[in-house]
Amino acid sequence: METNDNIWKFGAGHHKVYITNSKAYKKIKVYLGISRDSYYKKNGKVFAWDITCENKKLSKVKKILKEYKHLKTDDDIIS
Repeated sequence: METNDNIWKFGAGHHKVYITNSKAYKKIKVYLGISRDSYYKKNGKVFAWDITCENKKLSKVKKILKEYKHLKTDDDIIS
């Protein structure tokens, strides 16, 4: 689940957000127009992403994260 512990100020007018759900990340990536990924891997598997967003877009990013808050990670998604 995404919490405020996963969101922190990053320079003037920006925030960095740590995301563990791929569906939330993909939706945020489209919203922000991200073309390059910043991710974490373990044993060859991506398990999280970092994004940076402007303060004015943070509330929308938080709303997207809230849509997926019941899912901690992709392992919680039932196909």
